[in-house]
Amino acid sequence: MTMKPRESKIFDLKPKLTTAMKLAASFAITYYGLLLIFEVVTVVFRRYYFDTYYFNQGEMSLGSREFLVQIIQLALSIILVFSLIQIFRKKVYGKALFVGFSILLIVFQFFTTGLVPLMKYALEVLLVLIIAPIRVKKKIKMKDGKLRLETVEEEPTGEVSAASSQPSSQP
Repeated sequence: MTMKPRESKIFDLKPKLTTAMKLAASFAITYYGLLLIFEVVTVVFRRYYFDTYYFNQGEMSLGSREFLVQIIQLALSIILVFSLIQIFRKKVYGKALFVGFSILLIVFQFFTTGLVPLMKYALEVLLVLIIAPIRVKKKIKMKDGKLRLETVEEEPTGEVSAASSQPSSQP
């Protein structure tokens, strides 16, 4: 009994750290790391939070809306820093976590602060667009009524070409 080799997946989800992705991920881990430090300091020293201090609104209680917003944003930042570390460790789920929770953080910030920090949204969307692309391992082509999977290999110049073709279905 002979076994047919199984077709490999079409997409390669494991991140390949190109120079652009290394730069973007390094900037993102710095950006979200500093945001995480600010949020930890804000949660720890919530009694001296500048809105409370300068606008004399009283101390923030543990059940207040502002404190819950801070805790949610702190949790999202922790997950984002963790996912960026996983990207550098070349784990498959790091990129998916980063993209999903970045979009969730952007939506959360939009609903809590509005459209005022437009540059912040543009920066976060740009980071997602640079880090998110997935490499294609195989191209699907239709030739003579048959579906064919062609392996995509990168050449040293960085260009992509179709190296071999394998039929994927029988007539």
